[in-house]
Amino acid sequence: MLVLFLVPDSVIFSEETQQGSTSAAADSAIVLEAFDYPEQIGQFPDTWEGRSGWRRVKKGLYYTIEEEEGNTYLHAETTGMAIDAGRSADVNLRIYNRLRWRWRVTSLPMGGNEEIEEKNDSGAGVRLVFLGGIIPKTLKYVWSASLPVGTETVSPTNDRTRVIVLKRGMRNAGKWVWEEVNAYEDYKRVFGGEPRPVKSIAVITDSDNTNTYVEADYDDFLFLKSPERAPTEEREETHQDSLETLP
Repeated sequence: MLVLFLVPDSVIFSEETQQGSTSAAADSAIVLEAFDYPEQIGQFPDTWEGRSGWRRVKKGLYYTIEEEEGNTYLHAETTGMAIDAGRSADVNLRIYNRLRWRWRVTSLPMGGNEEIEEKNDSGAGVRLVFLGGIIPKTLKYVWSASLPVGTETVSPTNDRTRVIVLKRGMRNAGKWVWEEVNAYEDYKRVFGGEPRPVKSIAVITDSDNTNTYVEADYDDFLFLKSPERAPTEEREETHQDSLETLP
């Protein structure tokens, strides 16, 4: 489990945007990570940190910066290993309540199932780790090998981690897929109450339980504010309310 990550340098977000997603003005988004490190191709990003359980890992890291058609991204590829990779975030979900990123899987863990401890491997996973306690609360969004999309469950290895399945299987294998979640509402629904600030964000592509080959990519993480209602909409609603109260 991730507890602390190094504070990163500033990054630049890719100009490519998600089709059909809400556009983000400069003052309504926190650009967290775009992996814009061309000088680190083939290496683990030096603004990130690896962990296996409580142990910080410096060797055997299988996450590397790679380049494709002029874009750099984080690549993960392993057989039989499980290492989290992450970095600090310091984000208030009450303000920046939505998380957007894109990911791509090439190979999923055969037999992987995030509800069973002995099979708990994910082709791709994105974690939000919150401030508070020795064992912090964590939201984990996964691209699962077997669980249906929409599944919300408790991690079999940590009862303070909630798992939400966004994608399943190989239908979109080899393709970049955008995700956008309302992490604030997800937290309130699965944990109850208000979230403390996001302490760190992490990714995991693992197969230590299934001992099968997995491969995935990650890119372009940012937090967004939900758009405020337009003043005209508020005026129309107020006007309608006043009409309904007339005798």
